Amino acid sequence: MESPENKRRIPLVAYAETTPLFNLDELRQRYGKGTSGRVIRNVLYRLKRQGRVKTVATGVYSGARSTSPLDRYAVPAKLRRDAVLAFHSGLEFHGVANQVFQTVYYLSSHPRRDVVYEKVTYHRVAPPSRLVRSRRLDFQVKASRRDVRVTGRERSFVDCLLFLDYSGGVDELARSLAMFPSFDFGVALDYLRLLKKPWLYSRLGLLLDRHAEKLFFRGKWRDAFLRRVPSGVVYLERKRPGLKWVETWNLMVPASFAERRKASEEGS
Repeated sequence: MESPENKRRIPLVAYAETTPLFNLDELRQRYGKGTSGRVIRNVLYRLKRQGRVKTVATGVYSGARSTSPLDRYAVPAKLRRDAVLAFHSGLEFHGVANQVFQTVYYLSSHPRRDVVYEKVTYHRVAPPSRLVRSRRLDFQVKASRRDVRVTGRERSFVDCLLFLDYSGGVDELARSLAMFPSFDFGVALDYLRLLKKPWLYSRLGLLLDRHAEKLFFRGKWRDAFLRRVPSGVVYLERKRPGLKWVETWNLMVPASFAERRKASEEGS
């Protein structure tokens, strides 16, 4: 962590043109006591015109002379103070995503239009309503050394199942789950109980079953999911023709997904 002495030692211009990512609020906190807000804005305007500072979004900047690359996962925190990296981007951050997307997803209670910078789109999503009502917005949210707030590994995966549009689809999630070195079933169950959406037990249970041997999904943990499977039929994705029923989880899945699951079970 940078010391107060070093903060004072770095001139405003040097800081702005060499820092990979910063916002206007940070400049005001650093230099506001000795420099007026108008001077700070004028300096930024001049540096942008000279190409020494690049605009990431309104009020968010990147120093063109920085020797460190911009961390895409740190951008949301500069866009919104309450930003939490989530969904597939959370899986990417934790190193358990099958691929890296060109969209970074983050949670925030404050709307913001998509930001596109260096071919990466930063998309804000409203937090799950259940967390808003229960005032548990930071449930299973962690702070990293990279100044990034991110949903935990298991919560990121559950949120992907809750909002498939931000996951890349169930095939991508199945491949990502294969990259988990372990899975904390207790953590996932705590989050599922908070969300109060029974169909998520079916979705997650089915995917865990595909990697049951590696993740040790058996015994009391598997039974804990099975006890909560809803009586009504659940859909893994959207309702459409040609779906197959998986009786164990009372779940309708795409035929191709069911066939791959059956082949995997026969080969095990």
